[in-house]
Amino acid sequence: MRLTAAATLLIAVAALAAAGCGEKHFSASGFIDAANEQGAELDLGERLATNPAGEEVYPITTAAPGGEPNPQLEGSGSKGTMIVADDAGSAGDEFDRCDRSADLTCFRAANVVLRFEGMDAADRARISGAVSALASDG
Repeated sequence: MRLTAAATLLIAVAALAAAGCGEKHFSASGFIDAANEQGAELDLGERLATNPAGEEVYPITTAAPGGEPNPQLEGSGSKGTMIVADDAGSAGDEFDRCDRSADLTCFRAANVVLRFEGMDAADRARISGAVSALASDG
């Protein structure tokens, strides 16, 4: 039952993000900057690839709050992938594919989809809050 409530919350946050950010269009670094301004604490890696649909794929990791590494927690940040789609419709399709996976935690804001596997609760809460804040800015 708790898993269902968590999944419902993530879908609701994603729906808010989609509704609020429908007109926005983020670049990879623009999204990371905007999300981090809202407290997400994400680090962007170098572009990995462009998939067959023309969407850019980047590795992302969560940072310690305040961006300061904690040697006791080194390597414990959540790792994920960010897909930057051409438009919100394509991002919606990508989010739907991601959301159908039982192993992934997915977020969407405008044309950006974040996918994480094995995400811890603190990271999930921080990123959910940031995505929700971006949606309310829309």
